[in-house]
Amino acid sequence: MDHLVNGNNGNVAVEGLCLKDPLNWGMAAEALKGSHLDEVKRMVEEYRKPVVRLGGASLTIAQVAAIAARETEVKVELSESARAGVKASSDWVMDSMNKGTDSYGVTTGFGATSHRRTKQGGALQKELIRFLNSGIFGNGTESSHTLPHSATRASMLVRINTLLQGYSGIRFEILEAITNFLNHNITPCLPLRGTITASGDLVPLSYIAGLLTGRPNSKATGPNGESLDAAEAFRLAGITAGFFELQPKEGLALVNGTAVGSGMASTVLFEANILAVFSEVLSALFAEVMQGKPEFTDHLTHKLKHHPGQIEAAAIMEHILTGSSYVKEAEKMHEMDPLQKPKQDRYALRTSPQWLGPLIEVIRTSTKSIEREINSVNDNPLIDVSRNKALHGGNFQGTPIGVSMDNTRLAIGSIGKLMFAQFSELVNDFYNNGLPSNLSGSRNPSLDYGFKGAEIAMASYCSELQFLSNPVTNHVQSAEQHNQDVNSLGLISSRKTAESVEILKLMTSTYLVALCQAIDLRHLEENMKTTVKNTVSQVAKKVLTMGQNGELHPSRFCEKDLLKVVDREYVLHYIDDPCSATYPLMQKLRQVLVDHALTNGEAEKNASTSIFQKIGSFEDELKALLPKEVENARSDLESGKAAILNRIKDCRSYPLYKFVREELGGSYLTGEKVRSPGEEFDKVFTAMCEGKLIDPLLDCLKEWNGAPLPIC
Repeated sequence: MDHLVNGNNGNVAVEGLCLKDPLNWGMAAEALKGSHLDEVKRMVEEYRKPVVRLGGASLTIAQVAAIAARETEVKVELSESARAGVKASSDWVMDSMNKGTDSYGVTTGFGATSHRRTKQGGALQKELIRFLNSGIFGNGTESSHTLPHSATRASMLVRINTLLQGYSGIRFEILEAITNFLNHNITPCLPLRGTITASGDLVPLSYIAGLLTGRPNSKATGPNGESLDAAEAFRLAGITAGFFELQPKEGLALVNGTAVGSGMASTVLFEANILAVFSEVLSALFAEVMQGKPEFTDHLTHKLKHHPGQIEAAAIMEHILTGSSYVKEAEKMHEMDPLQKPKQDRYALRTSPQWLGPLIEVIRTSTKSIEREINSVNDNPLIDVSRNKALHGGNFQGTPIGVSMDNTRLAIGSIGKLMFAQFSELVNDFYNNGLPSNLSGSRNPSLDYGFKGAEIAMASYCSELQFLSNPVTNHVQSAEQHNQDVNSLGLISSRKTAESVEILKLMTSTYLVALCQAIDLRHLEENMKTTVKNTVSQVAKKVLTMGQNGELHPSRFCEKDLLKVVDREYVLHYIDDPCSATYPLMQKLRQVLVDHALTNGEAEKNASTSIFQKIGSFEDELKALLPKEVENARSDLESGKAAILNRIKDCRSYPLYKFVREELGGSYLTGEKVRSPGEEFDKVFTAMCEGKLIDPLLDCLKEWNGAPLPIC
């Protein structure tokens, strides 16, 4: 933020601003230096600090999110150096009132009725709070229209930060009282709806003022969620001086600002930034389990497109995929049989950096816009003590909030769309390169439909997310006798973006569980394929090597081609009944023997050298042995004795899998178990809401140096 110093006149003055960066574009550009991932790491570090020190100029969205969510774990401290500036502006209002100076909201009415005049400054503020208490709360869980507890706490913090800058004409003691409420986890009840964030968030903020002034309709919730009246709230907060009698301008200072919209926007963006990194890492994990071709992350491709968000997204995915055990194995498969899958992966995988990059840029830009807003002075009039005047303007117009939240919501919707496209490929056996339909994990797929319900739920989430991507800010209604004829709808847009974030968290939780299922299925696949290959090889050696009289038989040359069949067939598509005549394995093994027989020439006429004569005994021996070996291998895997270890342990994406499986106790899902998919999704979603997935996510990238691999 700008370098701010205390001026001699008691205001906070901007030092050298007009000379150094008069339009603030330099400041805006400077704020975007460095990688998005590094910025997210800084956010997380700030979020976890035990104290938020407010001075009016350096509040971050992470600090707002911490106060909003971490209630008893974080305390607020006010900068003592701000006291003089706050007092100077408060004193100026009282002096000007006593001198008969005409100031908006001090001696005049409000808005379209500001032509009215009064000398009863305190009574005017009292009336302001009364008529703005126009919200509806409802009276039960089914009809509650109360702003979420976390959003209210965020609003209180942001409003204190604005008022600390000394341009608002309010006593420092009122800011200390709000701080006491925060530090004692006492939260005023604010209405969910009723603001257009134009002359600020007038209606909801008036309920904070109502609690401070002891209005009889004011309510708060206590540390344990209990309902409190104003007197009880003051007592629990340790405020002994009694309710405040508002002086001229103080009511306006409390309500005439954008704190509710920008406070909620801050909490939304904290999560949105983390979810954006999640989408990058999960896209890389998707590439791993889909046996994707890592070429799509090559730095030159993205450097030639120039967009920094895309370049970083590709570099993050490249880092995950470089050295991945899955990628190494897939490369061998692609070399062995380049026609087994398309030359290029589908768009949900191959263009994921191009898709996510601009969305991350939008989220990052919105974050900086909201961070400027929460450090702004956004009420009216502004008290300029140094020039001895009240400035009448419109900083209360919350357009940065409405626009940033609309843009963020569009970005979140697009992230969700990509996630749904990837999920749909993952569960579809026509596209998922050998995984079973619906990621079914049972022995009997006829009684296991895996993630079919989850795909339907994901479609529902995605549809709602796309609807929410529509803008709010183009639905403006002229308000307040056409005085507020354009208005930002900032809080409405913030609320809708908060809904979008919640839905994206539902999608991310579902998707992560599905990816963990796919990881385990790849583990099963590898063990099953090895078992089938070993068994086919064993049977081939036993049945096809020797003739009836111990002589070498022509069919001994079939083994290599039989094993190629096993390599090329998707083992999980037949493993439930590996010797079934209707499944491809037995059909293609037989075709190998038939083809060799057709090239056996005259030897086929002799029973002792006929390959045709071997087909029956080969199949009988395989049918007798293979089902037993498959079941033994599956049982070994289920008991933790798999012959081949899970490749995920040799991948940078392992921390997420480990967290789901070990920390949360998430299990491999099958139709044979009672546990439903939704129970697993709920575990991950709850952990995500509690911030427990942040460390595993960042652990996936702890070795990344912040740069793509060099172009060689």
